[in-house]
Amino acid sequence: MSKRAHRWVRAGLQALALAVAGFAAAPAQATTTLVINQLLPPADPFNQQVLRPWAAEVAKVTQGRVRISIPSAPVAPPDQLWNAVLGDVVDGAYVFNGLIPHQLPLEQIAALPFISGAPGATSIALWNTYEKFLAKGNDYRNVKLLALFSLPPGEIFSIDRPIVRPADLEGLRLWALPGVPQQVFSRSPAGVVSSPAVQVSELVAGKTVDAVAGIGDYNAQAFKILGYMKFETVMPGGLSAPSFSLVINKAKWDAISPADRKAIEHISGLAFARRMELITSINRRARRHAEKLGLKVLQPSPALMHELQGYAKPLFANWRATARARGVDAAAALAYFHKRSQAH
Repeated sequence: MSKRAHRWVRAGLQALALAVAGFAAAPAQATTTLVINQLLPPADPFNQQVLRPWAAEVAKVTQGRVRISIPSAPVAPPDQLWNAVLGDVVDGAYVFNGLIPHQLPLEQIAALPFISGAPGATSIALWNTYEKFLAKGNDYRNVKLLALFSLPPGEIFSIDRPIVRPADLEGLRLWALPGVPQQVFSRSPAGVVSSPAVQVSELVAGKTVDAVAGIGDYNAQAFKILGYMKFETVMPGGLSAPSFSLVINKAKWDAISPADRKAIEHISGLAFARRMELITSINRRARRHAEKLGLKVLQPSPALMHELQGYAKPLFANWRATARARGVDAAAALAYFHKRSQAH
């Protein structure tokens, strides 16, 4: 295990111990405490305004028999969270689907380029698409899936010059979000760096990269890089929608009473996805604020869109092949998701 991974685990276990200790004096009715890892920074609007209100609702609908504890520090690196839940290192987590394409191949549908919309509509579309088409693939057979959700679709932000033509990619030092944005731009003439999104701020501040691709305004603001950017190229349908799965260790879930499991499911799934309308509003406000500070919002040229769509064709072909192999009607699922993610 690397020194970095050791630090993650040590800090995470300390935070986990503090979180569990905080419930030691809880009333007797609080029979189950689920420790759920937060992947994004603690102050992120998603954690504060979506995840924590949902956690409070869990306690309410179960009359205190199930409580959610959210440690202040992550218990594992982002790419190890799925295994941390499987291995009972943590009871649950929301994991970035883009980091685990082999475990969740069907759920990469939200990440496919140019077919997503605002976070609220995309999250609702993703959950409904999962229930209608993707569930038969059984990707979550080893965990309990409680929610699927999406953050704002990815755009291109640049520091010194706009990115609107194919030629603008020449010689560009570009950070791309792991997953689809990375795969798309790895086919381009840009020099691509990819890492977990939590590391993007140091790359921008250190002038290691000239541009950032694959996150939205809200995330760019949350990671404190929006102030560095002079240009934003808004991609129709987004470069990719960063999607996440909120999962619980299967044994921990099965230990909860059937009545409480049903109550938690009722406020999760589609109800959780609807909470993401709040992030839609936050993303719009972030862009308006950045524009007031001088950010120029641009549209890509038809030539750039054509080139990027060409880079994306293998990704669609691979997803369709995977879906068909799992017995999923790939064309119907894509059409269904695309239409509903564009809803306003």
